[in-house]
Parts: sequence; structure tokens; C-alpha cells
Amino acid sequence: MLSAILWAWAVFDINKSRIKNKQSLIWILLILAFPLVGPIIYFQMKRRYQSN
Repeated sequence: MLSAILWAWAVFDINKSRIKNKQSLIWILLILAFPLVGPIIYFQMKRRYQSN
């Protein structure tokens, strides 16, 4: 259940973010391929890019 919430949150965040179409497709594929680890990696990388 928690992984489904994390997955949905990540997909929603990708859709509302200003990530370019090709990058958003890559992130969504990563999240679909790795449902638990993919969103965690996405949120960690997103935080790193926002701090710069």
C-alpha cells in the first residue's frame, strides 16, 4: 500500500513539474520498472537539482 502511494505521488509530481518531455518519460519508465526504488531515486535526484 505504501509503495502504491509513493508511486502515485511520484507520477503526479513528474506530471506537474517542469521536466522536459523526454526526461519525464524516462523518469516514468524508471518508476514503472522499479515501483519502490524508482520513486525514491526520483525524489532524491529532484532535491539535488532544486538545491543548485
